[in-house]
Amino acid sequence: MNGGGEILNSSVHGTPYWMAPEVINESGYGRKSDIWSVGCTVFEMATGKPPLASMSRIAAMFYIGAHRGLMPSLPDQFSGTAADFVHADQHERPSALQLLDHPFVKGRQ
Repeated sequence: MNGGGEILNSSVHGTPYWMAPEVINESGYGRKSDIWSVGCTVFEMATGKPPLASMSRIAAMFYIGAHRGLMPSLPDQFSGTAADFVHADQHERPSALQLLDHPFVKGRQ
């Protein structure tokens, strides 16, 4: 359980290209890991392929797990606010509730 009372899981489940750093590193994850996956899905919708698709699955896991910051090669049409979804630090990502008012979701970029 984290300081906010959220239960954190620590086992690895998911598809590597959409897995958040904290999932890969088994450092405890919660709902904000799903926000990362939403960001990866938006990335795929915009580009036709998942983030890091040029890497093998295992290489993508190592890259994401190394906390190297934002995902590489975000398309130019991505706003800075869309990048919030894939912030390497889960504590810096918006919650699902915050996303309801997020400029990217509301279309006010």
